Amino acid sequence: MTKQIHDNKNTETTTPAESFVSVKIAAEFLGIPENTCYKLALSRKVPSYKAGKLRRFRLSELAEWMESNRVAGGE
Repeated sequence: MTKQIHDNKNTETTTPAESFVSVKIAAEFLGIPENTCYKLALSRKVPSYKAGKLRRFRLSELAEWMESNRVAGGE
């Protein structure tokens, strides 16, 4: 279910909360080793969240990160 929130300054659309995934799932999604995924998160090169001692990720944010770091092919 999507709800619309309106105020005087802007219009924002919210969607149901996306669940967080573990380093293992994030690494599988990115196709990299878990320790590399963890190092990228620690160096703030990929978006992540900290829950106590654990790192958590949102797959949609990782997909956006991959798109924004795309390397153009040669012509």
